[in-house]
Amino acid sequence: MKEQNGKLSRDEFLSFVKAVLKKKSLEENKPLYFEYRLSENGEKEKFLNRFDAFAPEGFSEYRNSVIFEFIYSRTLKAEQIKKRIKGVTDTYRKSYDATIVFILNTEFQFEDSNSAVWDLSVINNWIEEYPTEYSHACSLGMERKTVASDKENIQLFEKLYSEGLYLKNNDSYTNAIRTCIKEQNGFAIVLGAGVSKEQGAKTWDELLKDFQKEIEEKHLLDDSKAVFEEVGGSSFTTAQLCKDIWASEKTFAWQIHKSLYDAARDLDMNTELGEIARLAQRCQKDQNFRILSYNYDDFLEQYLAFLDVKCCSIFTTKVRYSNGRDSADFYGMNGQPNQSLRLYHVHGFLPKVTTRDQLDMLHMRSICLTEADYNMLYNQPYSWPIASQLSFFRENTCLFIGCSLSDPNIRRLLEITAYNPPKHYAIFAMTYKSTDALGYTTTKQLTSKDRLQIENHFYRIGINILWVKDYSEIPAWLHDLNQVIV
Repeated sequence: MKEQNGKLSRDEFLSFVKAVLKKKSLEENKPLYFEYRLSENGEKEKFLNRFDAFAPEGFSEYRNSVIFEFIYSRTLKAEQIKKRIKGVTDTYRKSYDATIVFILNTEFQFEDSNSAVWDLSVINNWIEEYPTEYSHACSLGMERKTVASDKENIQLFEKLYSEGLYLKNNDSYTNAIRTCIKEQNGFAIVLGAGVSKEQGAKTWDELLKDFQKEIEEKHLLDDSKAVFEEVGGSSFTTAQLCKDIWASEKTFAWQIHKSLYDAARDLDMNTELGEIARLAQRCQKDQNFRILSYNYDDFLEQYLAFLDVKCCSIFTTKVRYSNGRDSADFYGMNGQPNQSLRLYHVHGFLPKVTTRDQLDMLHMRSICLTEADYNMLYNQPYSWPIASQLSFFRENTCLFIGCSLSDPNIRRLLEITAYNPPKHYAIFAMTYKSTDALGYTTTKQLTSKDRLQIENHFYRIGINILWVKDYSEIPAWLHDLNQVIV
């Protein structure tokens, strides 16, 4: 175990160190910055890699400011390390009243009243204390490592697989989200189909099945199953074929509208969307707070209206949805910024209407559902929907709710904007449905080992996973989060 850290590549070492420092800062409830410097008057300013890390209010046993420097020393000799540490210490001592902590991946002793060295012995203690972060770091290597099968790590990963560890991680992540909201540091919510399904909307697959059923009942194809299989059978191609053979654009849009609203449930503030609306109400004082939705429906708008929260629903490059009272743009008629909450429908917006004739052409044409729609959207890197998603992922700390994160286009944007350590969070459930060869469906729970691999997978694209036993627990988690936000 002692030499394990020496086997890490430079990227793995840096990832592990950053992740542990971030976790410790959350546990101590003290700020930590990886991309900030101190200006001449001592204020924090964004500056890439001025310090490897900076803790303005102290860290661990140090009560004054702490500057961290990371030294990956696999190719460095002892004299080179000593010279580098002394040079950095002498430089920083002239300008900053702070303790300088050097973190190395080798055994090294150095004594100085203004600096400290955390060497391999400290790192190995961290591996024992933070096995999840260590596993995440190992998973980032270009060569796939099977660290769990290494005999030296059996004891470590037995500890990792303990049921209590995910709860500890959940607490840390929840605290990080809570702090981001309270300090108004650009928190954002990203919504997927899961939140609308709870309200009564059909899933994408259910919608496509309805399309196919309608095609069969109207005899628009002689053998619909054979045709759908022939054109590819994916959800995108199926949607494209349905639109190609449908009677009219309005009929196609009305079928989508029916799938969203025909079985809609009454508003209930104790549901997932109800708690999300309450969270949005609490966050609206933050000028950088906003919501991104991959859904077409206006369920969240209905909940926000119930809470009397003004909302500007944005669904195309130049056209904004207005309810007749609020400005239809970021700016009002007087030129002042629109104070309404901004809700981005990057895949289109189809608000509820009473009859098919009330469907608006702009809303119908905003819907991104078919293969052609997605190709057009994601082959235009400077389009508003792409720019909006990139802006969210770069500038905000996002909480993903109801998102499977399986769309390759969205994953590509996340990978482009990924931070290390990750700054985004997604809520996943441990339970899943399994169907055997006889067609019987049972509910199973992911093992700790499988959850770890899922965490490693999403860690690479900048996302920390918050686990709940079942998706039905999400409203309670959101309720608890709302209770501690004033």
